[in-house]
Amino acid sequence: MRDTKQEIVKLADRHIRSRGFNAFSYTDISKVLAIKNAAIHYYFPSKFDLGVAVIEKTIDTFEWSSQRWSELDYAAQLEQYMEVYDRSKAENCVCLMGALAPAYDTLSAEMQQALRLLGQTLLAWLTRLLEAGRNAGVFTFKGAARDQAYVFQSALLASLLLDKVLQENVCATIKAGILNN
Repeated sequence: MRDTKQEIVKLADRHIRSRGFNAFSYTDISKVLAIKNAAIHYYFPSKFDLGVAVIEKTIDTFEWSSQRWSELDYAAQLEQYMEVYDRSKAENCVCLMGALAPAYDTLSAEMQQALRLLGQTLLAWLTRLLEAGRNAGVFTFKGAARDQAYVFQSALLASLLLDKVLQENVCATIKAGILNN
């Protein structure tokens, strides 16, 4: 049975991460799904409502994934996290944060709040992982774990943007640098 609402969210996510939030319309989605724009408006009255749903789905997926990763050692968890960025690169996409951040000032207050929550969720998890890994002797770095999380997160985000432009596999270089840090 077709779950139209989830298909809409999935396609919107793909459009946002490949083209940007302001570069797609409901028509782009309705054509692929062979439905009317009104069907999308039924589930998501505004494009901002759809954007919030995409962000919330991303948070839910990350929380589910990170829960599964918690059974792995610290280094393997970090590798799994970076694998998410590898998959984005393989799909010729950027991460959701990287796709939405440039349009931040044009987003609704609800979308801005959801995007902040996504960033806070990712950074909180990464900070906890780095601190626990350092305490276990797996990771070595100077300074606060939160500062290192900022460095890792921004490097991963930027690597996808650079890969898209330069097509030089920057993502793999950044990933290797993080693992060797």
